[in-house]
Amino acid sequence: MLTIQEFEHIFKTQHHGCIAFATQYTGDPHVAEEVVQLVFTQLWEKRSTIDIQGTPKSYLLGAIRNTAISHWRKQQVRNQKETDFGQSQSQAADMPAFARDLENMLQLALQKLPERCREVFVLSRQQHLKYAEIADTMGISIKTVENQMGKALKILHEELKEFLPLILLLLSAGKGHHQFF
Repeated sequence: MLTIQEFEHIFKTQHHGCIAFATQYTGDPHVAEEVVQLVFTQLWEKRSTIDIQGTPKSYLLGAIRNTAISHWRKQQVRNQKETDFGQSQSQAADMPAFARDLENMLQLALQKLPERCREVFVLSRQQHLKYAEIADTMGISIKTVENQMGKALKILHEELKEFLPLILLLLSAGKGHHQFF
């Protein structure tokens, strides 16, 4: 069990070092801050049941490492989906007529996105802004940008899943090397 005073002491003495450590893992101070915030939040939520073996510092560094690795893995999957989706949009001009219909369906699907998701998606895919730039522009956190982008991609994938046979037909007919998802 961790008392409030012990938690405060750990936070005050370890927070700065945790940020530096997380930055080494993530390579991005904004992501590092989010990782450390998540670790301290989890520590706070588990304070009544947690039994830290060893020093608080070693516990925190292990938790930060694991959280950073988990974040990195999720980001890799998200980036691959975004890359694949982005390539499909940039290649739309080269598509045959029936493939342009698919592009039109994409535009309709975009209109079904919640406003914030659509705005994040447009800033990322059409304006080519980085997540940090989108966060600054919209006044939200990078994590919120990541979550909204993930939500947008999930919704678009669901909205367009019935067009998968058309996508496969395009690919198998040799009409291009498009990657839609």
